Amino acid sequence: MNLKKLFLIFSLVCTSCQTIYADYSSREEVIDFINYMSKKHGFDESYLESILFKALPQERVIRIMDRQPEGTMTWARYKEIMVTESRISAGKEFIASHKSDLKKAERVYGVPAEIIASIIGIETRYGRIKGNIRVIDSLSTLAFDYPRRSKFFKIQLEEFLLLSKEENFNPEEIKGSIAGAMGYGQFMPDSYRKYAVDFDQDGIRDILNNPIDAIGSVANFLSKKGKWKPNTPIAIKAEALTISGPIKSSFKPYMTSMELKDMGLEISEKIPGNLKFVPISLDLEEGHEYWLGFDNYNSISRYNRSKLYVMAVFVFSNKLSQYL
Repeated sequence: MNLKKLFLIFSLVCTSCQTIYADYSSREEVIDFINYMSKKHGFDESYLESILFKALPQERVIRIMDRQPEGTMTWARYKEIMVTESRISAGKEFIASHKSDLKKAERVYGVPAEIIASIIGIETRYGRIKGNIRVIDSLSTLAFDYPRRSKFFKIQLEEFLLLSKEENFNPEEIKGSIAGAMGYGQFMPDSYRKYAVDFDQDGIRDILNNPIDAIGSVANFLSKKGKWKPNTPIAIKAEALTISGPIKSSFKPYMTSMELKDMGLEISEKIPGNLKFVPISLDLEEGHEYWLGFDNYNSISRYNRSKLYVMAVFVFSNKLSQYL
């Protein structure tokens, strides 16, 4: 083998080594983070250095984060992907196995069983696709190499390290989504710490591998963070007369029925209790589909701030309700 080929191989090996062992712990920004964690939470600095030294930058995480389907798809295409016959079939099986747990969560937290089942199904296909990226890798990448949202992900990295300490996790082993979400319900670290519950009362709040804890935790999240309102609708279909202007994109209801006609929309059913609503415009391949969203539409949006996501949960839950 000639010297040129040897040099090429050596260069490729070195490049690979640099990628595999990229050392976050030596960067000034990371050193500041380690000092902060030590002073605020009492972490041993050498322990954090060892973890972040082995954290691997994930270029694909950044690439995928900038191409989220909620920002690029039409409602027709998104619904086609999220509400499939195979997902409905998986939901039927999940409900058959956990009907009593879902009903218990509905009684305890006031969140309909079909909404809980819908979210777990859309998030992970009932635990079948929970993510295969180490959370420490995805959160380190987003905290230190993704300036657009670095502040948010530094908080999530902080929360993940605290969570690992509290729940006796090995932070180098836990896997999740590209954004660092974990378990059946894809909770971010701060949500895991605040809203995960030990729903089967076995002494461990495990939403990574325990579907019963996940059921209670999703319901608790929607009840507390989402401020779910029992016996209140999520959305009502509307028809367009003559749309007078662009529809404000929002999640929190701000309009009353008196303003409906002025906007150029009508509904075939009465709005219960004259509730406030937010108008929803969904892009189809041709034209638009219109809905009115109420407080529980806003509640689901606390899980994912996408109208496509919220409406997919709503439509999927209607499909699953027949099995409850």
